[in-house]
Amino acid sequence: MKAINRLAYTISNGNKPNATDVEALNQLIEYINKEKQRELNNNMLFAKLYVNTFKNDLIKNKGDYKNTVQSLKSTCRISFEDQLEGLVREANAIHLEQEAAAFTKDISTFQYPKYDVNKMKYKFKDLIGNLIEDFSELN
Repeated sequence: MKAINRLAYTISNGNKPNATDVEALNQLIEYINKEKQRELNNNMLFAKLYVNTFKNDLIKNKGDYKNTVQSLKSTCRISFEDQLEGLVREANAIHLEQEAAAFTKDISTFQYPKYDVNKMKYKFKDLIGNLIEDFSELN
C-alpha cells in the first residue's frame, strides 16, 4: 500500500510530515475503518447464525439450556473442513435412504455417493462467501 510506504519513508528519514504524508495517513485511517466495519459485519453475521442455531437446538432439546450451550460449544470446536465433510456424509446418507425407498429393479441408474466431498466444499465455501457479500451490501 502506497500510504504505508509513504509514511514509512517520512518516518525512517526523520523528515517533517507534509501534505502528502497527511493524505497518506488519512488513506490509512480510511482503510483501517473499512476493515473494522467489514469485521463487524462478519461478526454480526456469525452472531445471527449462532442465535438461529441456538434457538433450533433449544427447541430440539426441549428447553434444556445447558445441553444446548454444550452442543454449540462442541460444534464450534469442530474444524470447518470436518464440518463440511460431515455435511457431505449426511447428504449422501439422505440420498441413499431416498434411493432405497424408491428402489426399482434398474440399479444401473443408481449413483452413490451422489455428492463429492471436494466439489461440495468448493460450492459451500463459495456459498458462504456470497452470503457474507450479500450481508455486507445490506448494511
